[in-house]
Amino acid sequence: MEFAKITSLSIGPVNIQVWGLLVALGMLAALLLTLHEAKNKKLHADNFVDLFIIIFISGMLGAKLLHILEFWPNYVDKLYGPIQVSEAETSKFMILIGEGGFVLFGGVIFAALGVYIFTKLKKLSFWKTVDTMAPGIALGLAIGRIGAYLMGDHIGSRTTFFLGSYYNGDLRHEPSLYLSINAFIMFIALMLIAPFVRKKEGVLAYLMIVWYSVARFVLDFTRAADIDTISISDPRYFGLTLSQIACLLLFVIFTPLLVKKLKCKDMPKTKSKK
Repeated sequence: MEFAKITSLSIGPVNIQVWGLLVALGMLAALLLTLHEAKNKKLHADNFVDLFIIIFISGMLGAKLLHILEFWPNYVDKLYGPIQVSEAETSKFMILIGEGGFVLFGGVIFAALGVYIFTKLKKLSFWKTVDTMAPGIALGLAIGRIGAYLMGDHIGSRTTFFLGSYYNGDLRHEPSLYLSINAFIMFIALMLIAPFVRKKEGVLAYLMIVWYSVARFVLDFTRAADIDTISISDPRYFGLTLSQIACLLLFVIFTPLLVKKLKCKDMPKTKSKK
């Protein structure tokens, strides 16, 4: 199987990009599941609809900005390299927006900031809000990564693994597929654990962050580092991708918080004296 499988779908005159379609479906699934969880917790559903709009806008902005920073040499070449005649009237801004992809952690940082500001303005608990969204976020990630897999994004290192795909004659890992499988497993785990930790605010959020950090750190080693093209091989610092460095930081910060939260016993309810 080749890396690029299905990049677009044509419905009459309309051409739909598979990656964008799967990301949209992932967002929709995440929203519907979150609204269901909010209803079970007797929380206001309208707040979560507003939050997902904020997450979408801030997340896309952050993901694009981090991609520009990480692959800056590529963008410089597009901005200041030889310009084709057909591109002569293309603005530099549109080149920055249209070229290249997105970096998930950039989206996560900006989306988390958006959620934090929203909860503060609405006087809501930030961690209770993220707990409610956690299973939906995991499901949305799983579906969205399928889009990256189908379009042949994130070329992997050489392998003999049966889930690999061929790129220029070499069988290579499929990091996007592995990340999708991981997110589906994380989604199931969060749904199973949720009923047991409802009184421990922040546990689901911490667990999701720690789980994803470990999985992403390990799976990033399957990404290609031997292809001399900056748009394919992720830049590495001390042998690690930027995402792996971010994962290390998140793991160091949130693992102690998760352990502390799990050790914390629920306070017994005391009857008020008459």
